[in-house]
Amino acid sequence: MTRPRSQSLPRTDSPHPYPPYKYQHLSSPRHIRIIQLLGYDPVLSRVLITLSEHDLSTLPKRFTALSYTWDSAIEPFEVERHSSIIGPDKARLSKNPRDIELVVVPPEAFETFKRNDDASIDPRGSMVDLYSTPVSTITVTGNLSNFFRTYMTDTWPRRHAQSQACGGPKVSLAEITNLWIDAVCINQTNDKEISAQIPLMGEIYSSAGRVLAWLGSDEARLDVFKWWHDTVYPRMQFLLERAGEGAIMFLRSSSFHDAKMWKDVFVLTPPVELGVTTWLDAWTQYWAFYRTRRYFHRVWIVQEVVLGDRLHIYCGRGELSWEDMDGFVNLLGKIQWVDAIGTQCRRNLPIEYTASLRGFGIGDIFEMQRHHNNKLWNKGGWARHWFGAIAAVRRRGCFKPQDNVYATLGILQQILPTDVPFPIPIDTSHTPEQVFTFAAAAILKNWPELSIFGFIEHTTSRTFHSLPSWVPDLTDGEFPWPLGPFDSPFKAGIVMSTKQREYSKEDWAEARSTAPIPSFRHIDPIKGTFCLHGKKLDTIKKKYPCANIYDIELAEVAIEVLGDLPVNYPHVLFPDEETGEMRGQFREAAMIHTMTCHETTNRHRGSAEETQRLLDSFRDWLLANLSQLWSGADLVEGLDPDYWVEGVDRLRKRRDKVVDTLTNMGLVSGFIPQKEEIQQTADAIRAAKRGEGDWPDVFKLPLEFRDQVRRVMGDRCLFTTENGWLGICVDTAQEGDEVWVLEGGPVPYVLRKGDEVEVEIETGIGETRTLKTEGRRFSGETYVHGIMHGEFLEEEEEGNIRWEEVVLV
Repeated sequence: MTRPRSQSLPRTDSPHPYPPYKYQHLSSPRHIRIIQLLGYDPVLSRVLITLSEHDLSTLPKRFTALSYTWDSAIEPFEVERHSSIIGPDKARLSKNPRDIELVVVPPEAFETFKRNDDASIDPRGSMVDLYSTPVSTITVTGNLSNFFRTYMTDTWPRRHAQSQACGGPKVSLAEITNLWIDAVCINQTNDKEISAQIPLMGEIYSSAGRVLAWLGSDEARLDVFKWWHDTVYPRMQFLLERAGEGAIMFLRSSSFHDAKMWKDVFVLTPPVELGVTTWLDAWTQYWAFYRTRRYFHRVWIVQEVVLGDRLHIYCGRGELSWEDMDGFVNLLGKIQWVDAIGTQCRRNLPIEYTASLRGFGIGDIFEMQRHHNNKLWNKGGWARHWFGAIAAVRRRGCFKPQDNVYATLGILQQILPTDVPFPIPIDTSHTPEQVFTFAAAAILKNWPELSIFGFIEHTTSRTFHSLPSWVPDLTDGEFPWPLGPFDSPFKAGIVMSTKQREYSKEDWAEARSTAPIPSFRHIDPIKGTFCLHGKKLDTIKKKYPCANIYDIELAEVAIEVLGDLPVNYPHVLFPDEETGEMRGQFREAAMIHTMTCHETTNRHRGSAEETQRLLDSFRDWLLANLSQLWSGADLVEGLDPDYWVEGVDRLRKRRDKVVDTLTNMGLVSGFIPQKEEIQQTADAIRAAKRGEGDWPDVFKLPLEFRDQVRRVMGDRCLFTTENGWLGICVDTAQEGDEVWVLEGGPVPYVLRKGDEVEVEIETGIGETRTLKTEGRRFSGETYVHGIMHGEFLEEEEEGNIRWEEVVLV
């Protein structure tokens, strides 16, 4: 609702003699305006309408709510490159000679002028004497103007009687002719009305007979996009239904652009008749269809799609099936192709196309829709479900930052219990910092766990630096992969009774969803302070360099950390098989569990079989990376084409450091490749590069360890503490920062000491006390091996944990 008026407001300055439409105050906060379409004059680009107000409760399923984007429907870079990105341009954006003008007819005038000679669905048309009738006008521009021009075709309203893509029940005449469109039905110059209408969004879209999603008039790539759903998806779905898990594992091990696989398994070739000659081109056009349409990248469409009972999607004069789009993306997720497709397509397109929108920008909407339809908020609570909606819109664009919260209030309004007041104030004059803080405070006051902390971004990437450190900056979608998100298997700071420690996974999930809010949790959203219980674990003593998982330097860092650790990690104990005495876990196993966060992405998390398998993969990962370091250090001038004197000198110094570490470690471990094996593999790499042999087998096999840590270690680094704890933290953490377990936190957190603060703590009705203590700034989640399942709290008696009072600022 809060969009820049200069770009998006309906224009009321008409070149015709009719005066601009004047909005009247709505009768009550429950009233909305509804457009009724009367007719279309394509010559003058005029749509005749009535605009009348109704009590929302009297309109169930009798109108269509439009879901669309203001201004342009296509990303600006696509408009500029329309004919030069992929093959010939099939559908240019047309330059309309004139913006659509809505001619608002008084309802009483419409009732006066009727005729019965129109062969439409309902044999009732309309004719209005525009010379004597006091009409007024609203001019709409851009994408909305294109919608009216496309929707009001020669066959209107007959064309819309039944969805061409979805089938199903027919669309009623009321749903075809009665529309709710925010830009027209809300007075966009009245901030008070906007503030009153925002909480009604959920009810408006859920009350609509259908939600009509308008992707824009441009049909570029539409034929290829539909080909994927109409031709490819059914065959892939058939294979998975017949072969089940075996088909999933086969496709996971296959390349998504392997022409032989597509021909042999699915009897398919690229659609040459659509201008596509390779599978990679076909995937690129499919991915680019999502990437170039602003509809999929805007915050407001999430609640509009999630809350609608029936969704019809129009793209130009074509229609799409939301069910097919959902099903196909869900299938691609099952076979783990989503990230690979996105990565390859980004390489195949100019840089403007490559903004990070995982799942083509719709996977999170599908997930949110499923959660909402299954009413999962009844189990997890409204605060958790609402934050799920906020997380889903976070990586999308909006005209005003506050919309990152306001665009989810429709979902909140639908799930909020009737006896719970609206948890945040709605005022369009509030700053983004105020809105974000009010939202975070409301969630933390009503959700026992601190999972919201898993979505806090790096301090260096914040747009609003004055935000409290414990409040996510919702304008920044680039945050580290959460360690303690929804349904986290961890419970480092979650207090459990002796009985709860024996719960099954299902019983424990149920207990967490119904847990009470911790008694000591005091939030002042105005001052930006958050007081809660915590317990300090230790202080970071050494932070190791941050390296990308695909960089060989990360393997060098792993060797350095292993060299600093004792042979047996003292904070995870096991009985010795021979003596029965307790001994520490092997350091290699501790390293693997830490870098993979205890295999959080695997359903066999922490099992002995899983650990052994990852130990083997960890060894292969070290061998593959260290042998590349060795091969680079062994390059010979005149013999190896990659020789570069400065680069080789640096690699030799790095190799010497690794050699010294391996020598100092002394013990021969089956989990770490020995120097002789590394050298042999390095020699084979150099020979392969010269065309004198095959690449070593270690480069031909999938590395499960690398895949496990790919997301977890992004923007994170290893650290050790003063008392020998091993963990990972965000790369902005510093040596000297403290590691804390906070009450309700599924994982530990890094906190940084700050100045002394003074806060008022409520102790009873009308009573407060003053707390003076050091304020601490939140510095990210962390994994600390050995305390992730409540072990740190189990050291103390049940119900007698010696908490400290912590103030986050």
